[in-house]
Amino acid sequence: MKIIISMAILASSITSFSANSSDEGTGPFISLGQNYFSFDGDRKLEDENDFYLGLGYQVDENWGVELRFTEVETNNDFGSELDINLWSVSSLYRYSPRGTSSFFWKAGAGRYESTPNTADSTAFRLGLGYDFNISKNFSWVVGADTVFAIQHSHADFVPYTGFEFFFGDTSSRKPTPPPQPTPAPVQQTITKDTDRDGVNDDVDRCPSTPAGAKVDSNGCELDSDKDGVVDSADNCPSTPAGAKVDEKGCRIALQENVSIQLNVKFANNSDAITNDFSQEISKVATFMRQYPDTTVVIEGHTDSRGAASYNQSLSQKRAEAVRNYLISEFNIDSQRVSAVGKGESSPIADNETAEGRAANRRVQAEIKTTVTKFEK
Repeated sequence: MKIIISMAILASSITSFSANSSDEGTGPFISLGQNYFSFDGDRKLEDENDFYLGLGYQVDENWGVELRFTEVETNNDFGSELDINLWSVSSLYRYSPRGTSSFFWKAGAGRYESTPNTADSTAFRLGLGYDFNISKNFSWVVGADTVFAIQHSHADFVPYTGFEFFFGDTSSRKPTPPPQPTPAPVQQTITKDTDRDGVNDDVDRCPSTPAGAKVDSNGCELDSDKDGVVDSADNCPSTPAGAKVDEKGCRIALQENVSIQLNVKFANNSDAITNDFSQEISKVATFMRQYPDTTVVIEGHTDSRGAASYNQSLSQKRAEAVRNYLISEFNIDSQRVSAVGKGESSPIADNETAEGRAANRRVQAEIKTTVTKFEK
């Protein structure tokens, strides 16, 4: 009994010291319970119940060490009373940390001491048990040990049950959650993209797109200028909106011949341009600006009165007068305008009448060109 009291005092001192420990899952513990000693038959001893006291320390989440003392009063086959004390120090291994229920096993060494000393022996101790967690520091323990007495070659079986109080910190320990059920495999939908344009067949409205062609979200080729010809076949990718195009996406062009005539009349024996014909010349200038690739030959003419040489000179002056008017008044490039006198050689009316001679005193020209127009 004195030994048990001494161990209790020692346990109190250790627990006071451990109050300042901050390591989670480590610290001292005290165990108290009842043994049942089933002695080896060769011992000739009666089986007995008695109390045990243990003092231990949990080093980390799994490993600990325990000092255990048991005092048993029994009788041998001859009726003699025998007091047996069993000391042991064992290493403990837990499969779950303190604060949770766990299996454990132990292995250690100790000493049998008896009065009278007929049963003294060095002993080895092996055991297995289960710790039922009741609260974060308190648990109920059941287990069974086998104690081997080396000197006498005896093996005693010692089942036990008791309670254990742990003085360490288990506040962060949480019960191990139950395993989650394995989710059923998800059936994956296999999608196909036959033309490999990046749009799956089930939403592809154009399932035969040529390889490498750019497509929209519907899997159809792009038509950037919206002329009805897809980009991969469009030779004119910037056609104006609404324009008519051919199968290559280019505008349909039409060739058209355009022309304008100039007819300026002169007074008898004069090369002066009257105001009546300024508008006529202006129309020619506008045409030439509209079609900048055109050129013009201004032809001067006279009636048949007078010497032919004189009429030739007068017709040249009349042609030069109209040429200079186009250049100076309307800024037409001089390289585009030439003048030639025809004299009296090309009448358009009868020189025997006054009306005919007035018609022949003239400057005339015709400008023709071919232009390209697009259908709308």
